[in-house]
Amino acid sequence: MLKTMRIIRSAQKLDLNYVPSRILCRDREIKRLRIAIESGGRAIICGETGTGKTMLAKYFARDAAYINCFINRTEHAILETILGILKPRFNPAGLSSRRLWEEIPQDSFIILDEIEGISVDDLPHFLYTLSRRAETGKRVKYIAITRDADILKQMVGDAAVWSTFAGKSIIHLERYGKEEMVEILSYRASEALYDGSISEDVISLIADIALRSEGHMRTGIELLRNSAMIAESEGRDHIEPEDVREANMDVWLDEMEIMDEEHLIMLLAVSLCCKERAYATIDDIKSTYIRVCENYGSEPGDIDKLLRKLEMHGFVMKVDGTYTIPFPTGKIIQKIEKSIEKSGELNSFIS
Repeated sequence: MLKTMRIIRSAQKLDLNYVPSRILCRDREIKRLRIAIESGGRAIICGETGTGKTMLAKYFARDAAYINCFINRTEHAILETILGILKPRFNPAGLSSRRLWEEIPQDSFIILDEIEGISVDDLPHFLYTLSRRAETGKRVKYIAITRDADILKQMVGDAAVWSTFAGKSIIHLERYGKEEMVEILSYRASEALYDGSISEDVISLIADIALRSEGHMRTGIELLRNSAMIAESEGRDHIEPEDVREANMDVWLDEMEIMDEEHLIMLLAVSLCCKERAYATIDDIKSTYIRVCENYGSEPGDIDKLLRKLEMHGFVMKVDGTYTIPFPTGKIIQKIEKSIEKSGELNSFIS
């Protein structure tokens, strides 16, 4: 029985909903957010998945009432949810939306996440009423969160409503770059993991995989958490590159079933080079590839071309002149060796 080693010091700080005490790499956006709220009491944060929109809003307005508009999709449901937070003892049963608006206290602060989830029938009226609360003597400060402000504007379909709701307060979050992701992941690791449990190379590998994912920073945090859990379950006190690759495992085995032998051998060579490390040089890969070809009696192909094709299909990643594998190399090696021995030539998935 494996002895469980301690890697994770605080699992909560690897939760996707955790709001850290510091927000890195968003100083300019925080400054703009502060100006927007202090001057007009409103801000619209937009950006792709994994750019930290919700985290930024919650960090800036920790005491605000948070509402997810994909869960509460009607004006009435949103107002009930807001009042349930701001006035827990208030009973909204049977009251109209107009009456519920009147119950929201002066200078309340709310965060409306995924605001594009509001019913199209309710959206224009809700946004107009929200942005006009100051005229009734009960101003409501708000941060609205959306993936795409232009699409939200089209959904509203009324220039006057949009101008009142958004004004000049749109803050767009760009995707993080590699250095930013490494900085954020290193900080989150320092908060959540024990010292010495993760190396710079492993953090870099997580960042490289996350950069190529749709989830972006969200994927990076998930990989950090899951690879730490895998390493702990294996009885180790540190995270290895294979733990990250194991955490990233998805449907790649199915795609390998239809890969031809030439590409399998190239993938095998890269996997062998990366088995004990995060990255491999092209010289190491070339020498290993020649050796693997000799072992299987296969004629060497165009190495650069083979690598480009594997990279195109996501099996290999090129990073600053080196190469890495985003999936478990041990399982890839085992799968390829079995496939080549079983059948001389497999159907090609790369033309």
